[in-house]
Amino acid sequence: MYTLCLSIPALPLAHVQQLVEKAEMVEIRLDLLRPTVEEVQQLFAVHGEKMIATCRPGYHMELERTNLLKAAIDAGCAYVDLEIDASVFFLDCLIPYAKAKNCKLILSYHNYEETPDCESLELNIIEAKACGADMVKIATMVNTPQDMARLLALYGHHQNIIVVGMGEKAKISRPASLFLGAPFTYVSPDGVEATAPGQFSESEMRELLRKMR
Repeated sequence: MYTLCLSIPALPLAHVQQLVEKAEMVEIRLDLLRPTVEEVQQLFAVHGEKMIATCRPGYHMELERTNLLKAAIDAGCAYVDLEIDASVFFLDCLIPYAKAKNCKLILSYHNYEETPDCESLELNIIEAKACGADMVKIATMVNTPQDMARLLALYGHHQNIIVVGMGEKAKISRPASLFLGAPFTYVSPDGVEATAPGQFSESEMRELLRKMR
């Protein structure tokens, strides 16, 4: 069986809790959900062992992001996802904090415009692992078939990575990653807007995997 991780956007907390109950694995986008620290503690307290806490930059100030992610770690989340290009302050606050609480660390690199060259992709993975990442996530916009080839080739050189191609031209990278070694792939809840371009819904992905098998 392949693990699907629901990436949950801005939804009412009661709906989020229902999705968490039924899912194999969930990513909570705190930057989209925008909960209080108390709501984060409540949300992660019951099924933290299958939850990823993510709070992308943009809406919250850095200290707010730090406090929300610390609350999720304290409540027992399985993974915390931090951007590899975040500030030194942000990473220095959260990486040791997660390690001390036995929370696994995902360090992620995002590029919403293009897929960099092979050397740049490799350097991001090496840097992330040097910082203590248990898992490295690479998510880039795919504009050409060559972009896709560079992304998927990373599985031939590295373990404990999740490579995500963004955009319509990259949709096949999401199921393909499961056959190449990714521990899970991200999907959107059925009937809910995707959190990334090219993301399949849960039911779409399950049907696609069924046909591929």
